[in-house]
Amino acid sequence: MPIKLVQKICQRATDPIFYRKLVRDFVRRFRSFNDQKQSLPLNRFPEIRRAVVVVAHPDDEVFCSGLLCELKRRGCHLTVLCLTRGEGGPCEGHSRGALGGVRTAEMEKSCAVLGVDELVFLGHIDPVAKGFKVLAPEVPVEDLAGQIRGHLEGADIVLSHGSSGEYWHPAHLLVYGAVKQVIDSPDVSTPTWMTFSARQIGHPLPDMVNWDDPAFLRIDNAPYQEERLRALECHRSQLKLFGKFAGGDHRDFIRLTARETYALQQWGKLEIPEAADKGEG
Repeated sequence: MPIKLVQKICQRATDPIFYRKLVRDFVRRFRSFNDQKQSLPLNRFPEIRRAVVVVAHPDDEVFCSGLLCELKRRGCHLTVLCLTRGEGGPCEGHSRGALGGVRTAEMEKSCAVLGVDELVFLGHIDPVAKGFKVLAPEVPVEDLAGQIRGHLEGADIVLSHGSSGEYWHPAHLLVYGAVKQVIDSPDVSTPTWMTFSARQIGHPLPDMVNWDDPAFLRIDNAPYQEERLRALECHRSQLKLFGKFAGGDHRDFIRLTARETYALQQWGKLEIPEAADKGEG
């Protein structure tokens, strides 16, 4: 057996997230999802004046780039909170010490393309992967929740990673858990919380879908594909990674994610109507 395969098996055998995924996959077999339910179009939403996006790394904003473009077109104030500066990602010719600065600049350019009004880095270090195992910053979820809480004041809606971290990335899961703690705390001004990469039957990149998160909102990215591509291409150091995700190059990633789906995790200030059964416009 190849040494790398043995190392991968050993690392997975000691990774609690691996077992968490196995349990979730097993339980999902006994759950029922109404995938015929019509997702809600954004034009049925009330006015969204301020949105806050919470992500783990520079480039994660690409997962919701279509919705960001649409919200900006509608005059929404956009704030993005980023857990790390991506210091632990692929270097692609940069030194490890310089990578955080490189990726910070890349995200600033990407957010400018998407019309983001405010970009805030939360100051946590992105750990370098150990073998086949990617890691989350060493910050307790309670502390991260406390750090995020103040930024959500006055927000109508908050967007974040989904319940399985898209592809079970521990930093994505950390962000999800921290936002959940904030939203679950008793506060009458709690914003509506939605997560990206929700269930989408037939998604061309199924390994990047949060399959336990039913789709509530669907965004057709056709009007924004050019902006989405320009935003992704700002992340020059990570383009090979997105090509790997898509099984081609980074342009394929944009093409294959031309539809975004969002799960409604928690009602908040917005009075959003329920999605209709399939057949109702």
